[in-house]
Amino acid sequence: MYLQIAPHQNRNLRELAQQGPPQDEVLVYVLFVNTTNRTVDLYWVRERETENIQYTLKPFEEVRVNTFNTHTWFFRDYYTGERMHVRSQRIFCPVRIRMPRDPQRPEELCDVRSQVLIHFPLRTLKENCLWLIVKWLKRTCNAPRDYINNYMIPATLKQQLLTILATIEVYCSQAQAARIRR
Repeated sequence: MYLQIAPHQNRNLRELAQQGPPQDEVLVYVLFVNTTNRTVDLYWVRERETENIQYTLKPFEEVRVNTFNTHTWFFRDYYTGERMHVRSQRIFCPVRIRMPRDPQRPEELCDVRSQVLIHFPLRTLKENCLWLIVKWLKRTCNAPRDYINNYMIPATLKQQLLTILATIEVYCSQAQAARIRR
């Protein structure tokens, strides 16, 4: 695991640390790394049911984030809304990591920045194929819903393709509105 000493980088954070957050909140330093070949939106959940796009990372980009252990993060493909994972989980909750600054004095701890690798979710071959078909239809035709309905395939597969298409369409409109507000 990659670790880096995380000093307070600006005055506001230093003041925040001196004031001390509420007892159950602890400042946590992370380095989010997009290990996928996709552009990924990083969401911070401020309150229940409130998702906020905080960052957008291109493939293999990274961003340093100072957050709290009470914050929840999740990650979506920029174009499709498909959830990406961290440590094979859909949601990431930061954990404070402290290490001795000097091995001779192990009682003197300092905060370190931990690397958080955003990766593609594990999917079945069937799920991969369905997603690829829907993305291809979305890119190449004006009425993907009609194409799906006219396919000579089982109704269950049609329904799964239509569900993925609806997921992408809803996400695109919601994410576009959130990016405009940012």
